[in-house]
Parts: sequence; structure tokens; C-alpha cells
Amino acid sequence: MAEINRLEDAYNWNITRLADAFNLDRGTVRRRLREAGVVPAGLRNGANVYALKDAGPALFGEMFGGSGQDTDELPPQDRKAWYQSENERVKLELELRNLVHAEEAHREMSRLAKAVASGLDSLADMLERDAGLPPEAIEMVEQVTDNLREQMYQSVMDDGDDDATA
Repeated sequence: MAEINRLEDAYNWNITRLADAFNLDRGTVRRRLREAGVVPAGLRNGANVYALKDAGPALFGEMFGGSGQDTDELPPQDRKAWYQSENERVKLELELRNLVHAEEAHREMSRLAKAVASGLDSLADMLERDAGLPPEAIEMVEQVTDNLREQMYQSVMDDGDDDATA
């Protein structure tokens, strides 16, 4: 193994070492470095060495984080493959329940809002009947719950306006 005099040299590897470390073919490593425009960090024993910080993204950039390329600019076959993979990903996410249809989300939010509104409607009656609160307190409870209902309504309507403008 070569002697390393500087710490920076420990992170400068030749194509053979990169290929061995990442279990890739040397030709694949060479091609990916060339396509990414990675310039050698220097020479060691007559062979070009590449900084790992430059070689890593060139070798694995598409796997982790993508190439940053717009899908509309892909060649037709690649674009088709990308959209098919995205459709399969969405189907899997739906099946795993990590993703739900918008209609289902709206329906569940509606159920939640109805349950909260129903509870707010009956709160004053329960407090009057079960807790024996005086009429002044019941009026205050009704005012507060009416304000809460109005705030909920305004919040829903404001979100609806934001969705319509988006």
C-alpha cells in the first residue's frame, strides 16, 4: 500500500481503489467520473487520483438525490420509465396507507369538524344540567363556543380561498 504523507492524500483514490471500495467495474467508475467532469486531484505513482468528495457524488449522485434534471427534459424512454416508477411508488404509498386520496382526507376532516361542532353545541346544556352552572356562566360558555365555531368556519373558508387561488 502507498505511503500517505498528508491527511488529504488519504481521501484521494485512484480508479482501481474506487472500484474496489464500491464494488463497481473500473470502466463504470471511469465513465461516471468523466461524465460528471471530475478532474483529478493529483497523481500518485503515475496514476490519477480523485478526491472522494468529488468522486462520491459523481458515482452515486443519481441514486441519492438525483441528477437535478427536469423530467420534461429527459429523453422519451427515460421520461416514460420515470413516470411509470412514480405511478408505482404512489400505488405502493396508497397501499401502505402513507398516502390517502384527497376526497378521503376531506371526508375525515369533515367528520372531525362535525364531532367538534356537536360537542360545542351540547357543552352549554351539559354544564347547565350536570354541573349546575348559573345562567350567566352558561351565557358565557355559549358565547365562547359560538366564537370558536366562527373561528373554525373562518379558518376553513380561508383555506378554501387559498386553495382556489393556488
